[in-house]
Amino acid sequence: MIVLGLNHGELNSSAAIVKDGKVIAGAAEERFNRQKRTKDFPIRSIEYCLSESGITMGECDYFTQAWNPAALWNKFNPLASGTRILKREYFYTVPDNLYKLLPREEHDWVKMEFEADKNMSSIYYIQHHIAHAANAFYLSNFEEAAILTCDFRGEHESAIFCAGRGNKIEKLQKLDVPNSLGMFYSTFTELLGYEIDSDEWKVMALSAFDVDSDDIYKKIKSTIGLTENGFFELDQSYYKAIRIDQPNLYTDKLVKLLGGKVGSRNDQPSDWHYAVAKAMQQVSEDVCFHMLKHLHDKTGMKNLCISGGFFMNSVFNGKILENSPFENYYVSYAPSDLGNSIGAALYVSHHIHDIPRDDQFNSSLIGPSYSEEEIEITLKRRKISYSKTDAWQKKVAEILAGGDIVALIEGKMEFGERALGNRSILADPRKSDMKDKINAMIKYRESYRPFAPSALKGSASKYFDVPEGFESHYMEQVVQVRKEMRDIIPAVTHVDGSARLQTVDEQVNENLYKIISEFEKLTDVPIVLNTSFNVNGEPIVLSPDDALTTFFNSGLEHLFLGPYYISKLD
Repeated sequence: MIVLGLNHGELNSSAAIVKDGKVIAGAAEERFNRQKRTKDFPIRSIEYCLSESGITMGECDYFTQAWNPAALWNKFNPLASGTRILKREYFYTVPDNLYKLLPREEHDWVKMEFEADKNMSSIYYIQHHIAHAANAFYLSNFEEAAILTCDFRGEHESAIFCAGRGNKIEKLQKLDVPNSLGMFYSTFTELLGYEIDSDEWKVMALSAFDVDSDDIYKKIKSTIGLTENGFFELDQSYYKAIRIDQPNLYTDKLVKLLGGKVGSRNDQPSDWHYAVAKAMQQVSEDVCFHMLKHLHDKTGMKNLCISGGFFMNSVFNGKILENSPFENYYVSYAPSDLGNSIGAALYVSHHIHDIPRDDQFNSSLIGPSYSEEEIEITLKRRKISYSKTDAWQKKVAEILAGGDIVALIEGKMEFGERALGNRSILADPRKSDMKDKINAMIKYRESYRPFAPSALKGSASKYFDVPEGFESHYMEQVVQVRKEMRDIIPAVTHVDGSARLQTVDEQVNENLYKIISEFEKLTDVPIVLNTSFNVNGEPIVLSPDDALTTFFNSGLEHLFLGPYYISKLD
């Protein structure tokens, strides 16, 4: 069975192909059209997925979209389904009117069929949060797991509790807007002067600074109440995201509560910024741990799957096992809306059609790659001077050990919002000034934002406060750097001694493993600094052309396109 999954109209459109229950190709549309977090229909992503998998549109058994417009049929919608309508809206308005004579029940999916058109396969529309749940559970390979999804909002829902068993996902409870943990986080992102759905990363970084936030913590916590059913309620006198006819997510009352200040985009962070970010992060963690305890009580399961935009919060993710009753947890390489194309396709395959699950490791490396011939054609077309070496991983390590920064693209592009070695900028983590250098000269972003370490899996426990055998393939969680190692790898140690760790396994990413291994031979340190290959405000690079453009428009000096080496110093 072949299912083409789509995330369209939500943040970061994408497409993915699932064949016989296995994800075989996927990509974000922003990488092709170069419009960060685009909501455009993912035409070019679809074209890639079909080309990569050798499948035609006519061979797809089903299409699926990770959003269910039929969720609006749970009540009559007079403004949309009255007498003054557009004929093209019949797909929605005719069922809505007929439901006036039928029981109205909310369902997790609806199917549209085209029996008269043999060129068009049936389309499944999957509830937004169910797609999130499927993304986490089916990629996890857990046979049984409790599932929590949490983001700004879906059709009505902002969070759901589920139980996953085998092929099936059972929805146990749901939380509807305006009570939303994702919206709560975005409200403070905006209050601090940053852009919602974009700059939450910055707020998470600010929350690590050591300032007195106790008073602000108490004030923020007073605006949110925990409920006996495991969820929470936001005091709507402080939050107004549900009121779409008004500007800002926060009210004047919230501004007054927190000292009468509103941040500006050009502000240099002050103690107020640090304290608000730290307190809000702590309150959001309190709320989510309350939800996890209830979910565990309800399911009795030891495994946990989490998904939704809130769980891009790697600071929270790193605290789950220590602060919840769960023994194991999984968050995928794309828990945000981007990954819902995968989630919707997996749900159709496994839950609806009962296709057996694949228990192999699910790699994020499912995007486009470029052959040496294609790379060389690009270099010659752009009249770029280059050299070629078969031992390019060793050459990368030598440049890094010499104190310089290297950008590279190699192999399949990662699916997700983090570069994991195939579309990355790498540097020496031992250099104390490296973070400021990359932020200022290459990434063009705020100086306080940290960079992640990529460490050989077998060496992680020596440098980080994690057990032997610890795995974090997707930089999905923040851990503490061991105190005795913080002066050894200062460039990847945040102000609170933490780091968003990626462990590198030779079976998962052979080339990055070789680079770090060669770097260790030269320095005795099995770690490199790893950040995404892009500049602030732009999508991560996809192609050799993208890489060359970013290379020449930034302070980068060394670029590897696989074995092809380009230097500004020659």
